[in-house]
Amino acid sequence: MRYLITGGSGLLGADLVEELLQRKEEVHYTYLNNEMKINGAHPYKLDILETKKLAELIKQIKPNVVIHTATIPSVDVCEKDKELAYKINTLATKKIAEVTKAIGAKLVYISTTFVFPNSTTKFSEEDIPAPINYYGVTKLGGELATAINPNHLIIRTDQIYGWIKSGQKKTYVVTVLEKIENDEKVEIFMNWYNSPTYVKDLSATIIGLLAKEKKGIYHVVGSTYLNRLEWGRKIAEIFGIDPNLVVGIDSSKKDIPATRTNCKIANDKAQKESGVTLKTIEDGLLEMKKIRDAAQKN
Repeated sequence: MRYLITGGSGLLGADLVEELLQRKEEVHYTYLNNEMKINGAHPYKLDILETKKLAELIKQIKPNVVIHTATIPSVDVCEKDKELAYKINTLATKKIAEVTKAIGAKLVYISTTFVFPNSTTKFSEEDIPAPINYYGVTKLGGELATAINPNHLIIRTDQIYGWIKSGQKKTYVVTVLEKIENDEKVEIFMNWYNSPTYVKDLSATIIGLLAKEKKGIYHVVGSTYLNRLEWGRKIAEIFGIDPNLVVGIDSSKKDIPATRTNCKIANDKAQKESGVTLKTIEDGLLEMKKIRDAAQKN
């Protein structure tokens, strides 16, 4: 199979490239500034805003599957620059959907749980989205655009974490660890809730769903729902650091452009149909610690 991954130098994109290469697949990927140079893969420097070049590249490569991970991941950037957010998260996705449909390729779109509003009930794939910030609006627009290609997968996920490589944006776990390992206190918003998703699980689930030729919407999130303060203290505990270095504050005390969504997400369908168990936050952090411990021994 031939794959094209947009945003292939990001945390999820690079992990997908490496996982697919291990399965002896032909992998192409785009990047903006951080090439990564993943051995065995074919990189292309491309700004996702250049939709004409993007379409030409897809037609040139003729992939069987396009996994579209490139996005503006910052909720606040999307709120401050709505035009840019719409162009990248929605319009670029529309172009990809049109081209993949024309060449008969499958499209996998990485969306977000932020398409839903605040709620104490657990949202399934059948529930109706209603985003409360512009990031969620543009990602929902991307979902609607993806549906132009009937052969599609829409993956809604939340707060991807894992070890990063050079040039990649720091994850929440890495950011917290860097500070508390230097004995610095970290202020964390205790009124923000998430279902943190371990990147290796996310990649494995996407690949598992593709292998079984699944279509439609899947919620691929970790199996723990907790607030950022609880998450930060679990990071400290599992890595053997004083959890009192993690201090909770209310986000209303800061000038933050975008409202965050607090909603529970059901991941049963994704686990059942992919065959992948989506880790709890404890198991994900323990896996990260195991990886680092092994690397330090070598």
